[in-house]
Amino acid sequence: MNQLRIIVSSTRPSRIGHKVTQWVSEQAAPEQWEVKILDLAEIGLPFLDEEDAPMKGNYRHPHTQAWASEIFESDAVVVVTPQYNRSFPAPIKNAIDYLFAEWDSKPIAIVGYGWSGASDAAADLTKVLTHVKAEVVGQVGLSFPEQLSTDGVVAEGDPVAAELRELLDALHGKVLDLDEVPAQS
Repeated sequence: MNQLRIIVSSTRPSRIGHKVTQWVSEQAAPEQWEVKILDLAEIGLPFLDEEDAPMKGNYRHPHTQAWASEIFESDAVVVVTPQYNRSFPAPIKNAIDYLFAEWDSKPIAIVGYGWSGASDAAADLTKVLTHVKAEVVGQVGLSFPEQLSTDGVVAEGDPVAAELRELLDALHGKVLDLDEVPAQS
């Protein structure tokens, strides 16, 4: 079974990210994915506090080691992000910056939400993830109030659910492609 980690990137007390994340997890085909939700508010990574550069992989703090294990052990990741001030929230940037090798070639999908479907947040996040050598497979955006209520309820029957399932299938296909690549000797 392939391991899918879904990251709740907002840590605001009034956030709806956990509701959007639950909806995303419900769209993941159980025959393809074993889903685990990683809530940055619960994980509570402090602002980057490792002495060495992440590129060295010399993680000294238990919180960094645990975070690195979660990402390393995943086959793919979905980042659920709101759009704050035309970009993504700081906690997801901090979480990305903690690691380096764990992101390398990791298939990632982005699910954004906000007044414009979080298109700016997804574009900015794609730049950051590409820099750490992750492979961003695609993105889906949910717009207030047409597709998503400000209380975090996704509109029933909206075509975005089918779009998300297609994105998750593409993510799964990327994982299968990676499994077929022979190891370098």
